Order: sequence, then C-alpha cells, then structure tokens
Amino acid sequence: MKFSEEVNISLEVILLLASGLIMLILSAVLFSVAGGALPYYKDGVYGLLLIIYGLQLQTVGKNPIRYVKRSWPVLIPGIIITAIGFITCFIPGIFGDIPKILVIVIFGVGGILLLLQRFVLKGKSPSEKTSDDGVLSALTLSCAAVYILMILVAVLVAMQMYLPGILSTELLAGIALLFGMVLIYIVVTLRSRYPLHPESDIPSNTHCIPLATVMGIQYGIFMLVSGCLLVPVYWGLLPWASSAQLGTLLVLLGVQALVVGNMMTLTFKRTGIVILVGMVFVVVGSFAVIVPDILHTLLAVFIAFFNIFGGFYLMYNLIRNLIRPKPTSEVPAPKPEGKDLHLLLLVLALALLTAILMILIGVAMFIIDRIPGIALAIFLAGFGLTLFALFYVLSLAERKHLL
Repeated sequence: MKFSEEVNISLEVILLLASGLIMLILSAVLFSVAGGALPYYKDGVYGLLLIIYGLQLQTVGKNPIRYVKRSWPVLIPGIIITAIGFITCFIPGIFGDIPKILVIVIFGVGGILLLLQRFVLKGKSPSEKTSDDGVLSALTLSCAAVYILMILVAVLVAMQMYLPGILSTELLAGIALLFGMVLIYIVVTLRSRYPLHPESDIPSNTHCIPLATVMGIQYGIFMLVSGCLLVPVYWGLLPWASSAQLGTLLVLLGVQALVVGNMMTLTFKRTGIVILVGMVFVVVGSFAVIVPDILHTLLAVFIAFFNIFGGFYLMYNLIRNLIRPKPTSEVPAPKPEGKDLHLLLLVLALALLTAILMILIGVAMFIIDRIPGIALAIFLAGFGLTLFALFYVLSLAERKHLL
C-alpha cells in the first residue's frame, strides 16, 4: 500500500484498530505505573472505553446482539454513552461507580452474548462473510479470545470495585497487552485477507444520517459538554482534568481521520498517510487521557493552532466557493429563491459563525490567563450549538438538492 493512495477499510476494522491501540497504550502505562515511573488516571480509562463503545455503536451499529443500520434508536444511546464518557474523563469522580458499572455491563454482558452468538447462533461479522475457511477459523478463535478477554475485563473491574487491592498492576497491564495484541491481530488478518470493496456490508450513508455528519456531531457534543461543565469549574464547584479533555479531543480527531478521512473542518482523502496520522492521534490522545498533565502544554498549543488554522481554512473555502465561476451547462440550474435562498444564506451564516468561533477558541487558549475563564466556556458551548444547527440546516438543504 502506497501512503498516497486512497484506502478502503471496513468501519468495523477501523474501530477495532482504535480499540487495539488504546489497549496497547493502557498496557504500556500500567507497566510504567507498576514501576513507579508514571501516574495513572483511572477515570480517564473508563471514559475512553465508554467513548470508543459509543462511537462504535454510532458508526457501525454494532451492539452485543447484532449489527444494525444506523437509526435514531441506535444513535441516541450511542450519543448518551459517548457523552457520559466525555464527562467521566473531564470531571474526576463525578459519576462515582456508574462508569465502572457501565463498563462491566458492556464488556461482561456484551462479551457473554457475543460468545454465545459466535458458537451457538454461528454469527459472523460483516467483514467475515467472504473469508475462506482457514481465515475464518483463525478469526473465530481470535474473536472468541476477544470475547473472553472482554468478560475478564468486566470481572477485573468488578473486583477493583468490591475487592480493591487484590489485583496487581502488572496483571492488569498483562491483560490489556493481550487484549490489544489480539485486536491488532484481527485487524491485520481482516485487512490482509479481506479486500474491502466500496460496496461494504456496513454502509457509510443511510437514510438516517451520513457517517461524516455522525463524526461531526461528536465535536458538537464534546464542545457543548466542555462549555457547560467549565462554568461550575471556573466557579470552583468542580474539579477538572484539562489534560484528559485535550487528549479526548485528539482521540476524536484521530478516529474521525480513520473513519472518514476528515479532521474537524479539514477534509482529506482517506489515504495511507491520513490513516497513519489518525493512528498517531489516537495513541497520543489516549496517553494524554490516561497519564495526567505530562502532555498538557504541548497539546494545548497544538489544539489552539489547529482551531485557528481550521477556522481560517473554513473561511477560505466559503469565500472560494462564493467567488469562483460556476460551471456552465446546456440546461442552467434554477437560481434559488424565497425559502430556498434563505436556507442557503442560513447555511453560509452558520458556517461563517463556526469558523469565527473556532478562531476565537484557539486565540482564547493562547491568552487564557488574560481573559475571563467563563469566556472560553461560552465559546465552546456556542461552538457546539452552532455545529448542531449547521448540521441540521445542511441536512435540510441537501434534501432539497440545494448543495
């Protein structure tokens, strides 16, 4: 594979890759924690696991029972789980044992159901339906190992809740390492033996909502949750894990690059280099979530620059699309009038407001000591609400074939 060539990869494989990378990073951190070299943020781990599961539910529609097409009854639980994961990462201890219980249910009950489905109902994932017998046997054993490890993770979390101090950190690190290695093995096997064609069993677009919009909505949730929570934080009512917040955003950027080839307002083809960048973002972001404060300053500068550049890039695209000459055709398209014209103007205004807010957020991160802390909270919440409005108006315009 050349890094400059566009890559077609199953969404299922992409999410497995992200999960495997997170498990490997968790393993490396836990081994370092056991040696006394690094601190360890437990709420960040549980939050990350919930975020990845929520994204998986929203993108590939995978639940412990079967694969389903994306629809609002599937998207809404995924959004709620992702939001709980965000809050768990941002505010240490805010939900008590609820994130642990969710991880136990998702991994434990989910692992049991998936294991039963694999061997009792003979269920196969979409990526395995065209595999040959030899590959299928290897995948069956690997998937069974994953499901058993999921159940084991749930048991270990339950033991940490009710019998703290019994488990050694080295044991947890070893389980995470094995989990990550098996996931990466499945990814490599599926990728090398299953050449995905554009006609995937897991479509990138359904009648409900496009996949790119699903990933974009995550930023709206992230920004809205961050902005709302920062208000009581700046009043001194809540603690705040700033490094975990920045790391979570980097993980989102990485997953978006892996899934659709975009990173917020920046649009690329999903080439090998974009896949590699997405993997790096997931790894670095996961480390920043799990290990507090070490990468905080570096990530703050990077994300500030990223927001400013992304805002100006969006403005540039808006201006370019407005002033460039339209292609001529034998049958000229009718000019939008009335409500259609108002809808297009609203799309333009919301896109411009999105760009301005991105720039303001980036600038505010650079001069956070010189502005009221509540200002950044307002910018973040405003950005989240603007994104939701923009996606809704864009969907209306696309239904009328105005874009």
